[in-house]
Amino acid sequence: MEAADPRNSVPPGQTTPFFGFVAAVAALAVLLSAGPLAALTGRLAELPAAFWTMAALAVVCDARPFVPPGRRQPSAVFPSTCFTFAILLGWGLGPAVAVQTVAVVVSGWRMGHAAWRSGFNTAQYACALAAASAVTGLGPGGLFAGGRLRAGDVLAVGGATAAWFAVNYGLVSTAIRLRFGGRWWPNVRSGLGYELLSTGSLLLLAPVLASAARASAALIPLVLVPLFAVYRMARLAAEQEQLGALDPLTGLPNRKALLAEVAEQVHLHAERSARNEPDAHLALLLIDLDRFKNVNDALGHAVGDRLLIEVSARLAAAVGERDLLARLGGDEFAIVSTGLADVDAARATADRVTAALAEPVSLDGLPLDVGGSIGIAMYPEHGEDFATLMRHADVAMYDAKHRNDTVAVYAAESDHNSAERLGLLADLRRVLEAGPAGSAERDGPVGARGGDGAALPAALAPAAGGPAGAGRPSPSGPGRWRSRRHRQRAEPGHPDDLINRIVTAADPIRRRAADADAEPDGTGVGRAGGRAGARRRGWGRPDHHVLPASDRHRHR
Repeated sequence: MEAADPRNSVPPGQTTPFFGFVAAVAALAVLLSAGPLAALTGRLAELPAAFWTMAALAVVCDARPFVPPGRRQPSAVFPSTCFTFAILLGWGLGPAVAVQTVAVVVSGWRMGHAAWRSGFNTAQYACALAAASAVTGLGPGGLFAGGRLRAGDVLAVGGATAAWFAVNYGLVSTAIRLRFGGRWWPNVRSGLGYELLSTGSLLLLAPVLASAARASAALIPLVLVPLFAVYRMARLAAEQEQLGALDPLTGLPNRKALLAEVAEQVHLHAERSARNEPDAHLALLLIDLDRFKNVNDALGHAVGDRLLIEVSARLAAAVGERDLLARLGGDEFAIVSTGLADVDAARATADRVTAALAEPVSLDGLPLDVGGSIGIAMYPEHGEDFATLMRHADVAMYDAKHRNDTVAVYAAESDHNSAERLGLLADLRRVLEAGPAGSAERDGPVGARGGDGAALPAALAPAAGGPAGAGRPSPSGPGRWRSRRHRQRAEPGHPDDLINRIVTAADPIRRRAADADAEPDGTGVGRAGGRAGARRRGWGRPDHHVLPASDRHRHR
């Protein structure tokens, strides 16, 4: 059983304004077209074969309109637009509205549109045709006088085309804004190029069709050739746009589509938050598969690709209908979960994903056990744009990995790449690259300089309440080194572990003190004891990396 078309429903909070707008458009359409339609009854016998040929082609072509593929489908392309606009140019408003109404009813029936939707489509087309008729001042014989198109007629047709497009596109965009919310102008701009290409081409074919009808009705079917070209052009443009937003392996949306989705949803949820609605939260879930590299290394990339396809299918079944699942590349996936009340709703989505990955994946009879680490970042608590939410979700994901947990929500204390920390590291790097400071080491306070004698930033210097004598000048003579080494051991380290280890590795005095503490005391255990001494030995050597285990894991 096919799922119901979401375009046939209206969100509960938007019902009154939307249907009020639909009723207003319908009333305007009746007012504008009632007179011409009433006059049409007496003209039916006078209409030529060319009119009936165009009317038949309009209805038949709209029975199978072109619907672009994709998750967010733009408007379908209805070929009847070309024929009804040509009928407007040749025989007036009444015949054009009548044929357009029949074509909309047929296409609505074929596509499963709700009755109110077909009614609105009929009304919008009637208003657009009335606007075009007003621009041209068209009546029977108003254009193509003498059987040819004059220069003034070209200007009139151009103005009528612009009026038709502006009214129709404006009404549709306003209706979408009232149904789904969001900002009006971004919605208008996002589909403008596609509509200009597809609908604009159909409108520009109409004068050619009207001129052909003046010569012979037999020429009218020939317009199906350029009409098919427009159809193919629209299809190829839509398919290329869709392919540019899809992952070629899994068929899921890619990073580009994820960025566009988050940007759009952030605006929508910001408006919900301004209205104090409860479902104004958005969650970005970042998923990194565990043990996927082992599968690739042991069984090859072909098996790894099949595993990714199977995992993608499981994830797609676990997310909700309103959520967007995307593959970022490699073994990383992302989910945008919208309309949430709090972080517990995001955790519920993460739990479903965890359950989907819990069962081993069987490929060629071989069970492959892959789990996942999931990081969650919430809008607006953890960020208000794609870049911030993505970075914070990444921090939470690695936090879950380091804690051997499955799910983690972003916490500032887990973010080791804070602006303050990066600033201290930059200051320290400049100090270490500054070179020897000459006699400054002999006169400066102990603990406020690096191993090369350059002054350390204030944030890296020992606290004012450090050991006694820390601020006095160093004594001269051989005993100066013993005294400084003794004081160095007692100096408090910087609270940031990475900075403290860099300072120790760069300062020979600190490094010798760390090595001395790590020397065995005859029992096989260092002076500072066990693991702590081993850790200081590793960081005391200048040829060791100065990244903590967590950061080394990030650069795996």
